[in-house]
Amino acid sequence: METMNIVKIDTQKLKSEIKELSEKQKFYRNQRKTVHIVGERQMLASEASYQHHVSRNKLRIMYAAYGIARGKSFSQIENNFPEDNHPLTGYQKQIDSLLKKYEIE
Repeated sequence: METMNIVKIDTQKLKSEIKELSEKQKFYRNQRKTVHIVGERQMLASEASYQHHVSRNKLRIMYAAYGIARGKSFSQIENNFPEDNHPLTGYQKQIDSLLKKYEIE
């Protein structure tokens, strides 16, 4: 009889990093604006736009990894798509490596 290797994920650490990155997203979104900026501009609008795009993709992968760690399927994480050909399957390697990073030994 085979034994299943149960892997535990540090979801609290992953959740806190998701919160940090989403706060940065608010900053980048504000810095992208050209007319109605709140506060002072601290970076170029083009740089903020690029950072926002990179962070958006990273957040999508982090949300997917968090959902997988909680036992959800791709269609339950992003329910706009059927499970058969879900777009998150293209990010499977990145999701797996992120889960491996937050593994508790």
